[in-house]
Amino acid sequence: MDFTFGKAYKLCSVKRIDRLFSEGKRLKAYPITVMFQETQEEMEFFFQVIFSVPKKRMKHAHDRNYVKRCFREIIRKNKAMLEDHLIKCDKKINFALIYQLNERIPYEDLEQKLLVAITKLISEINDEK
Repeated sequence: MDFTFGKAYKLCSVKRIDRLFSEGKRLKAYPITVMFQETQEEMEFFFQVIFSVPKKRMKHAHDRNYVKRCFREIIRKNKAMLEDHLIKCDKKINFALIYQLNERIPYEDLEQKLLVAITKLISEINDEK
């Protein structure tokens, strides 16, 4: 299994990001909100993701960066679960992970909560069939 998380996994297109936030569906798994949208566009992998930790919630940049680094690491280690499901369903998605707490939480807790959010995302993709 490939445990890399390169640039091709990151959602960088401004048009796609705008479309995701205007037309995408919202899924809440406290303290993480997931915005996702199925896409038909040509992509190298089956999903692209963007991470957001609002400055309004966390004032210090080092705290925001810590949470985003944790998000990237958790997705890198557990992307196979999501990728396998998307390959099986033959779907491609763009999604955003938005952190909603005012303080940092330990990596283990964040990992547990993000895995719950990914599981909810997978079940929501199943319901769209």
